[in-house]
Amino acid sequence: MLLLTLCFNAVLPNPTWYAIHVAGLGLIGSAILVWTWHFADALTRSQQSQKAQTARLALLAAGVIQLGGALAITGGAAAFLAIAGGATVIATISWHIAALRKAMSGSFLGRAAVTLRFHATAAAFLVLGALIGVFMAVDVASRDIAMNWWSALYSRHDALALAHSLCQTLGFVGLTILGTLVTFGPTIARARMTPNAVALSTRALPCLAGAVVAGVVFSLLDMPRIAGLAVLAWVAAAVLGVLVPVAKSWKGSMPSVGDGWFVGAGITWIMVAALAWAVQLLASPDAAHARTGTGIQFALLIGAGAVQTVVGSLAFLLPVVLGGGPARLRRTLERVEPSAAARWFLVNGGVAVALATPSARTRTAALAIACVSAAASVALVAFHSLRQRSLDVEETPPPPEGGPRKLPRTRMALGASVASIALVVAVAAGAGTGSATDPAVDADAPVTKVEVSVRGLAYSPSSIDVPAGNRLVVTLKNTGDQRHDLVFANGAGTGAIEAGKSGTVDVGVVEADTEGWCTIVGHRQAGMVIKVNAVGASGAHASGRGKAGSTPAGSDRSHSGRDGASHGSGHAGTGEAILPTTAELSAKPGKGFDPSDPVLRPAGSERVHNVTFEAREVEKEVAPGRRQKVWTFNGASPGPTLRGKVGDTFNVTLVNKGTMGHSLDFHAGDVSPDSRMKTIAPGKSLVYTFTAKRAGIWLYHCSTAPLSVHIASGMHGAVVIDPEDVDPVDREFVFIQSEQYWARSKADAANADAIARVTPSSVSFNGYPFQYVHRPIKVRKGERVRIWAVSAGPNLDLHFHVVGTQFDTVWYEGSYSIRRGCDGSGLTRASCDPFAPGKGSVGSAGSQGLDVSVAQGGFVEFVAPEAGTYTALNHAMTYAERGATAKIVVAD
Repeated sequence: MLLLTLCFNAVLPNPTWYAIHVAGLGLIGSAILVWTWHFADALTRSQQSQKAQTARLALLAAGVIQLGGALAITGGAAAFLAIAGGATVIATISWHIAALRKAMSGSFLGRAAVTLRFHATAAAFLVLGALIGVFMAVDVASRDIAMNWWSALYSRHDALALAHSLCQTLGFVGLTILGTLVTFGPTIARARMTPNAVALSTRALPCLAGAVVAGVVFSLLDMPRIAGLAVLAWVAAAVLGVLVPVAKSWKGSMPSVGDGWFVGAGITWIMVAALAWAVQLLASPDAAHARTGTGIQFALLIGAGAVQTVVGSLAFLLPVVLGGGPARLRRTLERVEPSAAARWFLVNGGVAVALATPSARTRTAALAIACVSAAASVALVAFHSLRQRSLDVEETPPPPEGGPRKLPRTRMALGASVASIALVVAVAAGAGTGSATDPAVDADAPVTKVEVSVRGLAYSPSSIDVPAGNRLVVTLKNTGDQRHDLVFANGAGTGAIEAGKSGTVDVGVVEADTEGWCTIVGHRQAGMVIKVNAVGASGAHASGRGKAGSTPAGSDRSHSGRDGASHGSGHAGTGEAILPTTAELSAKPGKGFDPSDPVLRPAGSERVHNVTFEAREVEKEVAPGRRQKVWTFNGASPGPTLRGKVGDTFNVTLVNKGTMGHSLDFHAGDVSPDSRMKTIAPGKSLVYTFTAKRAGIWLYHCSTAPLSVHIASGMHGAVVIDPEDVDPVDREFVFIQSEQYWARSKADAANADAIARVTPSSVSFNGYPFQYVHRPIKVRKGERVRIWAVSAGPNLDLHFHVVGTQFDTVWYEGSYSIRRGCDGSGLTRASCDPFAPGKGSVGSAGSQGLDVSVAQGGFVEFVAPEAGTYTALNHAMTYAERGATAKIVVAD
C-alpha cells in the first residue's frame, strides 16, 4: 500500500496525507498490534486468541481504507466515511487495550509489567489522537457539515492537527517503541538488561505520558511554544529513562545489522526528529505557523524512524512468531545478514536524499528505493523463517564467541557501494526536473526567473510575460508592511511571507495564460493579483497536474493547509452575499445571549488614560443562529468605548494576539500615522499615544489594508471626548452602527466580495442586530436622555431617529445645531439659560433626526413626555429592517 501511494502520488487528492497515514496508521499501526500482542502473549505466558488478533488487524485495515475514502471524496458521504473509519480504528484499539489489560492481570508479569504499561498507555494515546482525527477528517471532507456540527472545527483546525500529531507520533508510536526497547533492546544485542533499567523506565513512563498530554493541551490552546517545551521534556525523559540503560546494555556487543542496526538507526532518527520538532514549535507564535514546517519532522519520525524500527524488530520477532527457537532464529539471521548492510544503507540513504533534494521526482525515486529496501528486509526474514520452519533444525546452543562480534567490514563496504550507486541513479533520474511541487515538469524546459515585489496592496510587476513551454520561477520580496503570499492557479505557492522577507515558488511549465494572487483576507479583492501571459501559446487552456493554468485535484482541500491559504486562520470568504430575512435577524437569540451594554459612563477625573487593546480572533454569536469568527479588540465588537475630556492623554498599548497583521487608527488624535498606525505582526505590540484636543465622538478602527474587511470583521470602536460646556443629563447611551457581511463558511470573518458590492447581511447598533429589541433600554418619564451616535461603516451612513420623540438638542461634528430648543447658530451657553432636567426646552427649535456619515458622529437629546415603548432606528428603513433598530422603554 505504501509503494502504491508513492507511485500514484500525482493523482491522489492529498498524497501527503495518504503517505503519512498508510505508513503511520496502516503499516506501523498493524506492526505494533502484532508485536505488542506477541509481547503480551510471551511475557505473561497467557494464551492470547489468534482469531481475535486477526480480527483486530482486519478491522484496523478497514478503518484505514474508510479514512482514505473520506479524503478521496467530499460532502456528506465523505463525512460519513470519516466518522465510520475513525470509529472503527477507535473500537479496534480499545479492544486491543482490553486484551492487554487482561494479559496484565496474570501472575507472570515480572519485568514485563513496565513494557506492557508502556504499550497500553501508547494505545490510549492512539484512541485520543484518532478522536481528534475524526473531527479533522469531517472538516476536510465537508466544511459545511463541520460548521453545522461544531464551528470551531475550521477555526481550530491547525491546533487540532498539532494535537493529533503529538498523540499519534510521540504518544502512540513513541511510547510503544520506547516501552518495547526496555526489554527488547538488550535482547537484540544478545546482552542483559542493566540492573536499574526497569526502575528508570518505570519512573520515565509518567513523565513521557505527561509530556505528551501537556503538548496536546497547549496545542489545543494555540500555544505551540509551550508545546515545544513539552516535546523537549519528552526527549529528555526518553533518553534518561530508556535509551541510556539500553545503550549501556549494548556496550561491548555488536548487534546484527539486520535487526540491531535498523532499530538503532530508527531510534536515532526519532530523537533527531523530536528535537527538530521541538525547535520548530519553540519558534512558532501559533498553531498555523507550527504546522508550516512539520513535513520534515514527520518524514524523519514516521518514515526513517518508526518504519525502520519496525523493520528491525520484525527481523528478530518474525522467526520467533513463526515457530522458531533459538537455532532457527540464528540460522534465519545468518541467511539475511549478508545483504543487510546494503538494505540498511539504501533505507537511510534514501531518506537522507529525499530530505535534501528540491526535486519531487528525485524525492519519489529515493523514497521508493528506501521503501523497497525496507519491504525486502521484512520479506527476506519471513521467507527464510518459513523455510527454516520446514527444515528439521536441531536445537543446539550457539557456538561460543570470544568477545564481541567483529564489524563485517567487507559487507558494510559492499552495502555502502550498492546503496551509493542506487541513490546516484535516483538523483540523476530527478536531476533537472525542477519543481518540488510539480512532479510532471519537463526536464528540458528552459527556466524563466522573475522577481516580484509588493507595493501597497499590489504586486509589482502585476503582469509577467513567459514564453510558452518555459518553467516559471517567481521570487516574491515582501516590501510591504504586513504578511503576504503568492499562490497560483495550479496550487503552487510561496507560503506566508512576513514583511521584509522573501519566498520563492516554482510555478511549473507555463502552457497557457494563468494568474496568481494573495490569499490573505481581502487582499485579492483589493487588487493583489498577478497575471502570467504565455507568449506564443495556442490559446488552449493547460491541463494536467502541476502545470500553470491548471488546478490540480484536491488543491483546495489540503490536509496541511486550508483552502490554499497558509497564513493561519485569518480568513475572509468570497462569493454571493448571504441576505437573511428580517424574521431571521430578529429571531430569539441563542442561549447565553449577552447584549452589549449601551450605557456610557461619565468621564473620570484622571487626565492620563493607560489602556491595553488585544487584537484577538474569537468565535461568537453575531445574530440569532449565526456563530462565526469575529476579529476584535479585547474580545468584543465593537471594542471598548473610551471617554475623556479635552486635553486628556491616552496611552494605548496594542498587543496582536491574532494570526495576521493588525493596527490602530484613533480619529481622536492628531498624530503622524507612520509610527503609530503601522501594522504589527502576530505576537508583537505597539504603544499608540495621542492627546485629545477636540471634543466629539471619534471612531477608531484597525488600519490594516484592506480596511473595509478589517472594520467589517469587527475591529472598530469609539472614543467620546466631552465638549467643555456640555450640559448635564440623566441618562447617556452610545450607539455605534456597523455592518456585517457574512461568508458561506462561519469560520470566515467576512465576505470580501459582499463588502465590495455593499450588500450587508445585517446592520446593527453595537454589534448585534435587534439586540435592544430583545433587551430594551429602560429610562423613566421626564428624564433627559443623551444618545451619542457614530457610524463605523465600513460603508453605510446612519440616519438616526427615535420614533415618538423630537430632539431638542443636536450636536454634530464639533458644534450644536440646536441646543435645548434654541437655534445653535453662533449660540453660547449664556444665551440659553440652564434648567433642571425634565422641564423641557426653552426654545421651539427641534430636529427629527441626526444624519451621520461614515466615520462621523454626534449626539442628540430628548425628554420622553409619556410612558411607552419608543423605537430608535436608522431611518433608511432597509437598514433598520436588517437590524439597526432598538427599543427604549419609558416607564412612569
